Amino acid sequence: MDISLDKSSGQYQITSYSNQCITINGRGYSEPITVTLDSLETGQLPADVSDIDEATLRALKIDQYEAVLLGTGEELKQASWDLLEAAQLIGAPLEVMSTAAACRTFTVLASEGRRVLAILYP
Repeated sequence: MDISLDKSSGQYQITSYSNQCITINGRGYSEPITVTLDSLETGQLPADVSDIDEATLRALKIDQYEAVLLGTGEELKQASWDLLEAAQLIGAPLEVMSTAAACRTFTVLASEGRRVLAILYP
């Protein structure tokens, strides 16, 4: 599904997604990624979304963002209460949703210039 907007406030823009691939700035990613307005990283997330823990959130410095989105794949996989609590204690509520919803939400927040971090699992 194409989700690109005409206006972008950052260097990275999610332009489309499918169940196997997230396309950012014309390049497809089939592995877990993190993306902000000004950075895109691969290789810093566990292979499975259920393995994200407090240490992962701290390494991502989630307290530097207004919104932290966790896209869990094709379907929503609810995060553990421990992970949600850890995010709250670090200082950034973790919004858990399907990757499709996270991509759409990131696009809207990025177009507004908001400090947003998307943790995306295809």
